[in-house]
This record gives sequence, structure tokens and C-alpha cells, in this order.
Amino acid sequence: MFKKKDYKRIIGFWVIVFLVAGFSGVFFSRTFLPWLTSFEPFNKVEWLCNVKDNTTIINKTEKLYISEGTAYQEAISRVGNTVVAVRVERAGRVSLEHSGFILTNDGLIATANFSLPKGAKILVSRDGQEYEAQLIKQDATGDLALVKIEANNLPVADFSDNSNLSLGERVVLVGAAKTGESFAKFVDLGIVKTLLPKLSFSFSETFLADGAPIANIEGRVLGLALTEKDGSVNLVGQEKIKELMNK
Repeated sequence: MFKKKDYKRIIGFWVIVFLVAGFSGVFFSRTFLPWLTSFEPFNKVEWLCNVKDNTTIINKTEKLYISEGTAYQEAISRVGNTVVAVRVERAGRVSLEHSGFILTNDGLIATANFSLPKGAKILVSRDGQEYEAQLIKQDATGDLALVKIEANNLPVADFSDNSNLSLGERVVLVGAAKTGESFAKFVDLGIVKTLLPKLSFSFSETFLADGAPIANIEGRVLGLALTEKDGSVNLVGQEKIKELMNK
């Protein structure tokens, strides 16, 4: 059996071991490794350079995923505040449905172009409120229309600089629809699929997407979405929208 003095010696021994190991670890990471990066080929090893700069990366992949998810949420929230549902009615029946988004705080809205039959009216829904809108301008060749509602202090879309777009850049489409008495927004995430001969995107769902804003990961609007018969999504660029606003 061990005597009490033996226990004290054993405990003392392990305490000394842990202390020495701890100091050695600090010396190794704070002094030896930074000194080692002063020589080739060690100065090309990324994790050694991170140690030299006092940067610790833990689970790098997970950190990137969380940051990207947060960026998407912020972009969706920023753009979603400006999104509206647009309906064209005739004799009490809906003939066309689109999305749209607010351009000015006094109610100017961009949406997809549509032909207005005689007696039709345009209804705009936003967050539980519905307005009757007036058609202000149309660009038939560009499939773009501007309508106006009577409202004030509305959130407005912030445009991006499309010249900086990159192939594979992440983008978000946010639209809206009114079904019965319910107003609902929808979201589709994608990337820039092609830059030339025209911009195209990898969105998989295009339900009621005509007129919806497409924005970058910062929540800045690239332009207005138009869907083709095959389901692909084209863009009416923000420069076209500005041009029609200024006519």
C-alpha cells in the first residue's frame, strides 16, 4: 500500500508534468512556430502562417456555412420589405398575377409588363394591405411596367452595380402573391449561371416570379425577373428600370 507521502509525491509529480507541458505548448505555438515560418518551405504552410498572425481557425467549413446562411437571411429581409403582389382584374376575375417591388417611398412600383384590357384594374398587395394602382409607364419591348399606389414612407429597393457580377455569384429572388385573403412571400436561391450572351440564373422554382426582384447576397437589386416558357429566368437590369423611371 502507498503511504501518504507517496500520494503527495505522485500528485506533485503530475502537477509538475502538466505545468511543464502547458508552458511547452505555449512556447511551441507562440515562439517556436512563428520563428519556423521565417524559413522556407514553412513560410508557405497556411496553418503555420495563421499561428504566426495569432489567428486560430476552428472548423473552418462550418464557420463559412453559418456566415453564408446569415447573409442570405439578411438579403432576403432587405429585399422582402420592398416586395408586393400585383394582380390585374377584369369583371371581378383575376386575369394576370405578378410580383413587383417598390422603387420610391411614395409608391412607385416596378413589375412585369402586361396588356391591360378595357375595364381592368390593377391591385397591389403588401403586408396585409391592398391598394388600387395606376399604370404610369410601360416598356413593351423590355417587358417592364411602372405602376403607382397612394402611400408614403415605404421601404425602397437599393440597386446594385451589375458590372461587377461574377459567374457563379450567389443571388436571391424574392416574390409575393395573394391567395384569397392571404399575402405571402416566396424565395428562391440561385447563382449567376451565364453572363454572356445574356445573364441567366439557376433558379429552380419560378411560380409567380415575373416582376420579382433579383438581388445579390448584399440585398442590392440587380433587376426584375422575367420567366420564359421553359421556366428559365431572365433579367430586366436595374439600368433599364432607371431609364424608364427617368423618361
